[in-house]
Amino acid sequence: MAEEFASKPVFDSIAKLLKEDAEVAKKASAVFQFVITKGPAGATATWVVDTNTCEVREEKAAKADCTLTLSDADFVAMAAGKLAAQRAFMMGKLKISGNMGVAQKFSLVTAKLATKSTAASKL
Repeated sequence: MAEEFASKPVFDSIAKLLKEDAEVAKKASAVFQFVITKGPAGATATWVVDTNTCEVREEKAAKADCTLTLSDADFVAMAAGKLAAQRAFMMGKLKISGNMGVAQKFSLVTAKLATKSTAASKL
């Protein structure tokens, strides 16, 4: 069995969050494309997070509002709240193309995800 990206469980959690929390999806309201680099054996994968339809798919978007490119490890750290998106961008670890304002909306999703993870770990 091929090794999977460390990001995959994070994207699975995002999909679950969007289905359970319509308010977060409504506030983010965009199509985000993630190009995740430096995966298993140096692989690259692309995921689409569509907060309008509350769907997360491993594929290239027909039309994304913004595209965020970062390594597998950095995406996991960012989703866990261990790496701020602004810091990653300033350090060159995160590249953004498309609408920068829309890209910032994704922090609503990661903040909620980090909050849920912290609450779950305290149980």
